[in-house]
Amino acid sequence: MDLEQWFSEYQSRRSVLRQFGMLAGISLAFDACASNNPPPIQPSMGHNSIEHVLVACQENRTFDEYFGHYPRAGKFGIPANYAQPDGKGGVVTPYHYSSSSSPDVAHSWQDIHQEWNNGAMDGFAVTDGRGALGYYDRADLPYYYALADTFTLCGNYFCSLLGPTLPNRIALWAGTSGGITTAHRIPVGSLDYPTIVDLLDAHNVTWKCYNLGLGLGSTPEIEFFNALPFFKRWHNDHRLNFHEKDYYNDLKAGTLPQVSFLISEVLISEHPPLSIKSGQKKMAQVINALIASPAWKSSVLFFTYDEGGGFFDHVPPPQVDAYGLGCRVPTLVISPWARRGYVSGHLYEHSSILKFIERRFGLPTLASVNHQFDTSTPAENNEAANGKSMGPPAPPRDGLKQLGDFYEVFDFWLDPNYHPSLP
Repeated sequence: MDLEQWFSEYQSRRSVLRQFGMLAGISLAFDACASNNPPPIQPSMGHNSIEHVLVACQENRTFDEYFGHYPRAGKFGIPANYAQPDGKGGVVTPYHYSSSSSPDVAHSWQDIHQEWNNGAMDGFAVTDGRGALGYYDRADLPYYYALADTFTLCGNYFCSLLGPTLPNRIALWAGTSGGITTAHRIPVGSLDYPTIVDLLDAHNVTWKCYNLGLGLGSTPEIEFFNALPFFKRWHNDHRLNFHEKDYYNDLKAGTLPQVSFLISEVLISEHPPLSIKSGQKKMAQVINALIASPAWKSSVLFFTYDEGGGFFDHVPPPQVDAYGLGCRVPTLVISPWARRGYVSGHLYEHSSILKFIERRFGLPTLASVNHQFDTSTPAENNEAANGKSMGPPAPPRDGLKQLGDFYEVFDFWLDPNYHPSLP
């Protein structure tokens, strides 16, 4: 039952008591003593309780690599006796990484497709060798495992494309890569189609990008962890250039915008071969600051990874078009309203975050305002075009009904004064 709908509809006192009585199995007794007892606890204002949406995205990890050995993962974790063919008649089994620094395995469009192998998911070792079969566990990721224990872990969240960082980062903001499948540099300010911030501006929803660490991620020439500078309308916008200290100041001052994008720079991005400890430490600082702030009771932070980086995962991604979905990536929903210790099996991808923002703030979908890619996409930087003059269509995916919008992971009966103790 949709709690928002249930409480928004008019119901008589007798109807309310009858429903609560049926649930408890004591309707007569409940009705008889209702006048002498306090009314039942009411939920909050529903999703209107969420006034701040934050989005953080790290680099190049799969669900199995990070959470395959999470005790509560169940069917979403690495299956018993899981192995990959080595291409020489033998098999390779997953192994625990001995270092916080893992190899940077190949993860181009071609490499990821070879690993995916039309959904067989058996090409990881053949394509990238044993280095693609490593994993981490709670001993390596104590903070992230504590977040999963405390909030919602998504067991069925996929990145957007079977390809590298750049197209997946573009899709995180636009719901589509516009046919781009490569990691090749594209000119700053060269893209000219709507993103989520176009919708936010059009409907007076405030937003900022906070650049964490040294802020290198805000410079496309160095890294492209923020895709907005590639868009014509946004590459010179001052809201792309806030720093980590601005984030902490806004938390303390109560001036956090309605939507925030937390942009890591390369040293703390968890991109192999850099240490996962640096990224985990920085995300702990950022998340703990949110939890300790006045904004916490009205916030949700979506914490995801841009793409799988070529590392193994056993769940074949559903194919909704010629570009993806891509491999599963670790994703957490962090909020006092998020179901606690819950592993969600709903189908999500990067567009699901956009769908949540759109629904929460009453925005149109990008699919309804961007018809540029309904029938085809440019062939430039588009390996799906296969040498043709135009590539397959790639409309924004926030219009797809089969992709969830995260509304199911919230429980507005929960106490918002929830400040868990995290490592």
